[in-house]
Amino acid sequence: MSITFIENAALRVGVNVGYGARVVSLFDKTAGREWVTQGTESTNTGEDADYRGDEAVGWDECFPTVSPWDASATSWGRRLRDHGDLWGRAFQVDAASATELRLSFADPQFRFRRELRLDGNALMVRYAVENRLAQPLPYLWALHALLSVTDKDRILLPGVDSVRPTFMTFEGKTITAPTLGWPDVDGKLPFSLDAVQLASSLFAGKFFASGAGRLARVGHAGQWLEISWDASIQHLGMWFTYGAWPNPGGHHEIALEPTNASADHLGQAIDSGAPPLAPGEHREWQVRFSVTG
Repeated sequence: MSITFIENAALRVGVNVGYGARVVSLFDKTAGREWVTQGTESTNTGEDADYRGDEAVGWDECFPTVSPWDASATSWGRRLRDHGDLWGRAFQVDAASATELRLSFADPQFRFRRELRLDGNALMVRYAVENRLAQPLPYLWALHALLSVTDKDRILLPGVDSVRPTFMTFEGKTITAPTLGWPDVDGKLPFSLDAVQLASSLFAGKFFASGAGRLARVGHAGQWLEISWDASIQHLGMWFTYGAWPNPGGHHEIALEPTNASADHLGQAIDSGAPPLAPGEHREWQVRFSVTG
């Protein structure tokens, strides 16, 4: 596994260019904290691959779906792989310096570009996607950064007072609810959602928040990671697993996922009205990670 690093006085970022441009390290030098979950490359990267325990580490980009979906009736013309086309695939380096890395992936249907640039205590992430077809191309994008957390950490979502769960399990039992209060969960769970739980808690859940302040924070005093995104991104997906996934005793991590649709797969994104890329259209957006005390 060959890792390319960019670095300044505040942050060190490591990228596995040949494996989906996966960010394998986001290290806060002041706090001495590694923010992304650690793991190795999986050889399970074929079209029928499941994005499970061995695959779900680091920061990948999900495009054009998160969960697998049969897109044969759309301009994709095929079944879309679990967590999309990008993870585990070799990217191209378009430009590199000590503090900046520009990468791209292209196939006959689309071109996807991501620029990582360090600016003080912040990592600026700029995206661009281009439709290379003569037909509209629907897509779902989610920034799938799996973050390493401890039970000292809290999750702050300024301006959010409710979330929509699409999956919850606690101690082996499935829990359903159309909406939940944030962070107070209306008695549905024995803890509030803003408090990271122990790895032995056996809880996992997927949630969406929409609109609000386009800002999320995780950490505690002296160790905060803040994620913000531009006005073109209206939704935040959240994945929490505290020892419940993929099996009991499994991962202990969260993901705070800016996304263009509050959907788990592309079919849901289409149904929700997420605008497709017009023929030849080029679309851009930006996300910012920053570390603070």
